[in-house]
Amino acid sequence: MSLPPHAIDWMNRAEIDYLGPFVKAWAAFNAWYRHDSGEAQERAMLNYAITNPNSRLRRRALPLLQDGIATADSQALKQAICDLQLKLDAIHFEVTRKNGGGERVSLREVCIRPRNFQREQIERNGQRLVAAKISGGDIEITVTSIRTRQVKFRCVQARYEPPSVYGHPDFVANLSGAQQLSLRQFYDGCNPRPMTDLVQGVGPQLQAGTMAFQCTPEDLLAGLVEIIYTMRNALLHGEVDPDPQVLACYEPAYRIVIQFLKAIH
Repeated sequence: MSLPPHAIDWMNRAEIDYLGPFVKAWAAFNAWYRHDSGEAQERAMLNYAITNPNSRLRRRALPLLQDGIATADSQALKQAICDLQLKLDAIHFEVTRKNGGGERVSLREVCIRPRNFQREQIERNGQRLVAAKISGGDIEITVTSIRTRQVKFRCVQARYEPPSVYGHPDFVANLSGAQQLSLRQFYDGCNPRPMTDLVQGVGPQLQAGTMAFQCTPEDLLAGLVEIIYTMRNALLHGEVDPDPQVLACYEPAYRIVIQFLKAIH
């Protein structure tokens, strides 16, 4: 026999909403790293939490992330990490960066080493390759002959978008095959937000629940803080739709933050 409408309504209301607990847990975590770091900028505060040797989070959470550690706190943290990534694998949870580009929320593609890109230059096979920020924040990419000083290629873009550079008509028309390859290698290396795959990367194996990550504990900690901070921003800035699968990701994220708080307490 199927449930009557009022029973279904009560069943739906009985589901636990973790958005409120997540926000409150992150508020506590935010208060800690703001206080302990002494920094004024949010990014500097987060960098302190994950990289500074005096960070209580780094000092106390890294042992919990070591492979083979089976304490109750370590197991709880690793299970929450596994649950979060499995839920993220089941959907395409994407957020919009300040530059307008989209990024997926996942430990399979997370930026843990952003670069302060301003100007990069190399000289190769008689050509000078330059990528530089210009007035207004645009990026100018040029290929210039060192001998003749002739500009063989020039492209200006509002944000870092390699495909639009390689799809530019002059890329094929004015550059030889070797020069095209050199420019690809050079500009790919200018990425201000290079992505790291912590699940199928090149690091040591780290078992978390039923998932095996290929990364160091340090990189995993950095990736966790980055994606959970991104989830927090998406929620508070109105980017999160009430999709049940998206909202379900905040339950394991809440458990991870709680384990962080237990570690630094």
